[in-house]
Amino acid sequence: MAEQFKSEDLVRSARHIFLLQRFRQEQDEDAPCLAITGSVRRQGDILFLQYRVSGDIGELVFSPPEGPGHRRHGLWQRSCFEAFLGVSGAGRYWEFNLAPCGDWNVYAFSGYREGMVEETAIGSLPTAFHVGDDEIWLDLQLDLRPLFRRGQVIEAGISAVMEHRDGGRSLWALSHQGPVADFHHRSGFQLAL
Repeated sequence: MAEQFKSEDLVRSARHIFLLQRFRQEQDEDAPCLAITGSVRRQGDILFLQYRVSGDIGELVFSPPEGPGHRRHGLWQRSCFEAFLGVSGAGRYWEFNLAPCGDWNVYAFSGYREGMVEETAIGSLPTAFHVGDDEIWLDLQLDLRPLFRRGQVIEAGISAVMEHRDGGRSLWALSHQGPVADFHHRSGFQLAL
């Protein structure tokens, strides 16, 4: 019994380091030179997620926080950090949108791009945002209890949209499986938490 507890505890606190890939990078030669890295880990009922964008951040369009963030729709149309979480083996999943300004939203889906509704079980997504000379950081601590039962294996997809000063956008994810960027496809939920 004690052996099993230790094993489960290690799985729940495993830390994944990630490097996001730009969609169709070979066609975006004029896009800012960026790297998006971070880490995600689950410790009990808390998910810790950190994004780090480094490189030509002066070529990005984003607004730093000026107060507490609010629930807003359409955040993915501008610079936005995203996470997709679902239970292993189930069709239902959630999309988390985090804007650098602190605005946020969470959507529940009953299946692949189906049944999208605002997830009301999550009342806030407090984040910390930092801007340096050549990097920006975003940190989130998420209480998983409103959405997941203890012990459920969660599959995670990590992604981001970066708006460029020249009017372009770049799309980032753990991997891109098809001819179009698709953060919702379960093949992109590559991290087990």
